Amino acid sequence: MGAELGNIKPEVVVVTGASAGVGRAIVREFARRGARIGLIARDRERLDSVKKEVEEQGGRALPLSVDVAKADEVEKAAESVEHELGPIDIWVNNAMTTIFAPFTDITPDEFKRATEVTYLGFVYGTMAALKRMLPRDRGTIVQIGSALA
Repeated sequence: MGAELGNIKPEVVVVTGASAGVGRAIVREFARRGARIGLIARDRERLDSVKKEVEEQGGRALPLSVDVAKADEVEKAAESVEHELGPIDIWVNNAMTTIFAPFTDITPDEFKRATEVTYLGFVYGTMAALKRMLPRDRGTIVQIGSALA
């Protein structure tokens, strides 16, 4: 399973964390190449803004307000992408949450939420992608991380 990023034909791509930062930059590049993109993030207003950018660059976008820490929401999003845009070729797990505070100031609930989004979000995205890619014996899953994750 794999795709050459330098030679992308119009494909179906899913990007989590698509509404800001690295995710938004990834979306812009795929849009420039004419991809059909499932945009996953929580903020509907920002998703709609990204959708507009995608369409202005010649791509097609399906904005999906999803909490990646919830497996059922990620699975439903994958179903929607395949129904609306076609079989998923590339899945980019990029959604994360960070806490900018001294360790001693962070609550257990904040740690839990960061773990659910940053770790389980990748797990659930990978599960949803593999469920579709393995039967076709093709596809690419990209995991984006940072020291803040």
